[in-house]
Amino acid sequence: MNRAVMIIHDEHRSLVAVLKSLEKHVAEVIAGTSPTDYPFYGAMLAYLKTFPEILHHPKEDQFLFRRLRARCPSVNALLDELEEQHRIGALQLAALHATLAAASAQDHIDAFAEALSAYAESQRAHIRVEEEQILPLAERELTAEDWAYVNAAFAVNRDSGW
Repeated sequence: MNRAVMIIHDEHRSLVAVLKSLEKHVAEVIAGTSPTDYPFYGAMLAYLKTFPEILHHPKEDQFLFRRLRARCPSVNALLDELEEQHRIGALQLAALHATLAAASAQDHIDAFAEALSAYAESQRAHIRVEEEQILPLAERELTAEDWAYVNAAFAVNRDSGW
């Protein structure tokens, strides 16, 4: 498996783990088995903003998707959709931050739980498409030169401690 693909898989697993942890804690609050922890939720959302929205998705768009577009134009419509999902995901995350602020002010977590569930499901569906369709296609279609370019971009995430 290519180095960039391994990094992308690892990053996807990290994103899903953060979402699962956040969903689990919110579900426990709703069930009455854990206290509400708004600072924790805010920290998790800050991670989601910093890591996927600033480091991960832009690299997929600018490096992996760009090279894949050049080698396999038949996938452009799907890549357009994934890039749009990146854009929409950033907007959903901003809305989730606002929902958290309102939940904290009212000390009522139900709306945040619903928004979190919708955001998490959209991210999991997005990741499934990338891992089941895009990454296998990239491994078949990209050249060694393409991978050197993509690997260098994603290695920066690894080298920065992410």
